Amino acid sequence: MLPGRLDDVLKAAADPTRLRLLNLLRLGSICVCDLQAVLRVSQPTVSRHLAALRHAGLVRDVRKGMRIVYSLTPAVTTEVDALHNLLDRCCPEDGVMRADIVRFREAVAAGASRLETADNEDSAPGAQLEGNPA
Repeated sequence: MLPGRLDDVLKAAADPTRLRLLNLLRLGSICVCDLQAVLRVSQPTVSRHLAALRHAGLVRDVRKGMRIVYSLTPAVTTEVDALHNLLDRCCPEDGVMRADIVRFREAVAAGASRLETADNEDSAPGAQLEGNPA
């Protein structure tokens, strides 16, 4: 689904948990279970917020076996491009969002979480975690 108007995009992103999800998805494709573990919120809560972001066209999902993997939608509209830029500029400045990134990187390093690739293969642990964001 393509994102709608600017107000719809901003409404979908205007929730602390949704912003934290979008922040983590800046790293790449991540399974719901890994997002839930990093954010330390229940799976139904994560799924509900991801559904709102998906409905707004801000994230997309792919089933990989038993896992549902989410990623940011490409910046195909001015609104989504602007949101991506905002996330890239503001998330590293926020303590909670920085802590989420650190927790996810630690989980990947420990083998408890992983970034997914576009095909059905897992990415090398930490391959996309070097450098920015956060």
